[in-house]
Amino acid sequence: MAREIFRQALTDGNFVVSLISEIKDGNFSAAQNDKNILSKNQSELHDGEWNWLSQEHGDEIVWLESHERALGIKGDALATISSQKIISITIADCLPLLLTEQSGIVSLLHLGWRGIERGLLEKTVQLIRKKSDERICAVLGPCIDTCCYEFDENEMQSLVKKYGEKIVGRTLTGGISLDIRLCVKEILRNFDIDIKYEDSSCTKCDPRYWSFRADATDKRQVMIAWKE
Repeated sequence: MAREIFRQALTDGNFVVSLISEIKDGNFSAAQNDKNILSKNQSELHDGEWNWLSQEHGDEIVWLESHERALGIKGDALATISSQKIISITIADCLPLLLTEQSGIVSLLHLGWRGIERGLLEKTVQLIRKKSDERICAVLGPCIDTCCYEFDENEMQSLVKKYGEKIVGRTLTGGISLDIRLCVKEILRNFDIDIKYEDSSCTKCDPRYWSFRADATDKRQVMIAWKE
């Protein structure tokens, strides 16, 4: 069942909280045909004003003011400082990342290799730092690990140029693999951002999670965050 993976007190007395769902919690893909099921799964996980994106493995960031909603807006990062909103990112192998800081900005990112290559994480950090001088911290959700993430050697080269040879791994069968978690941690290190929690599970190996690499599923788990 869904697990609380992060809870941090803010200077104003509120908390930032984050959960990650599992298969038992249902499908959170916004692309599913029956929106009633999606709405039911959302409200059962956490009741409130849900906001989600049409994720496209790009570098677009959606900032939500208190009067705005995101109900399938194109983007791969969602951020707000409003205490009225639940923000969400769906995943089935990509890495879900929470960024937050003491003034109460909360951001969730959907980080696949294309988003990493296009600088989504760097751009989100820069946006937060334009709005606040507070120190940012990070929470890493589960993603596919090197044991299972076989990767194209040519596509690997552009990432190696940015993050070094250490991001290259080997699958259990000996193929070239990408360490997507290490890519993200390297970027966080460059920005001097502390990691408060890291889920080291592999979404393809761990039966609690859906994995696109495992069976091309169209179902998704969700990582959510909010202020309370």
